Amino acid sequence: MSLERLRYPATVALVALATGAGVLLRGHLAAPDLVMLYLLGIVLVATGFGRGPSLLASALSVLAFDYFFVPPFHTFAVADERYLLTFATMFVVGLLISELMSRVRRHEREAVAREKRTAAAELRARTEVLRSSLLSAVSHDLRTPLGAITGAATTLREGNGRISVAERAELVGAICEEAERLERFVSNLLEMTKLEAGALEVKREWVSLEELVGSALTRMEAQLGSRPVHAALPGDLPLISADPVLLEQVFHNLLDNAAKHTPPSSPVELTARVVSGSLVVEVSDRGPGLPAGAETLVFEKFYRAAPAGARGAGLGLAICRGIVEAHGGAITAETRQEGGATFRLTLPLAGEAPPVPAEPEVAT
Repeated sequence: MSLERLRYPATVALVALATGAGVLLRGHLAAPDLVMLYLLGIVLVATGFGRGPSLLASALSVLAFDYFFVPPFHTFAVADERYLLTFATMFVVGLLISELMSRVRRHEREAVAREKRTAAAELRARTEVLRSSLLSAVSHDLRTPLGAITGAATTLREGNGRISVAERAELVGAICEEAERLERFVSNLLEMTKLEAGALEVKREWVSLEELVGSALTRMEAQLGSRPVHAALPGDLPLISADPVLLEQVFHNLLDNAAKHTPPSSPVELTARVVSGSLVVEVSDRGPGLPAGAETLVFEKFYRAAPAGARGAGLGLAICRGIVEAHGGAITAETRQEGGATFRLTLPLAGEAPPVPAEPEVAT
């Protein structure tokens, strides 16, 4: 038997239960108290089973009260006509309770439906924004390098003997540069997919911050160009327990972000210190800084603080946040008073690390 069909047998059972309780307590309860006992049952039925069962509960309650508690007992005759008003009151109150509970249920359903519609509309809006951002990123960050590669390769193919050795080398270099750019973009998409799927595996080992920064600077040498990079890393910094590949990617993305949004000759500064059991690393630049209110938004997927058309899909900083948080740390951004932006990483220093020989500060 389905739950829908059980509503009416359960209603009859509740009225019978109220009647049984009244019979047991009739020596201690007055007639108005017995009426309240039945009304309680009607409220329970209306709350749990709906309008139909509550109407049935009202009718059965009137009949049961008349049969068991109104003289002459065990008949439906009424010796005192004043009880007729009691019966009418019981039934009308039951109807009112049924109607009120029905309205409450209807309003609840309507409220839930409105919330679902609102949530669906918000989800569609967010999805549309993400879709537009992704399409914009794909159209620019895939089409641009592919177009450059295709153009350079076509020139090489059709140039025959008209292309000099220097021009050929320049075209080959352009192909390699755009292919690397394309590879970085695809890698960022894959990393973001892993982060969102919870499939990012952190393989910790004891690593030196100086080595991670040095490796990231080597990878970014071409993109940084003539920008001076000032790295002030104290020689007595402790080793950190981290995934060297992932953490190097964080510094690579931060340096890449600085290269994209700062003038070619502006300096990039990198500092580190230990504060309250955590390693704090700051990467600062002398670019335009962050728009007001964008300090948190820059770590969202596909968000780009730079004007439309700027390079990048807005994934690099989102990946930084995901990797840092996977290490139990945090990353924040702020605009410098003297101009530019600072990205601050805070990584916990947990456990005992092997000793690190003291070295003079590194300044490059």
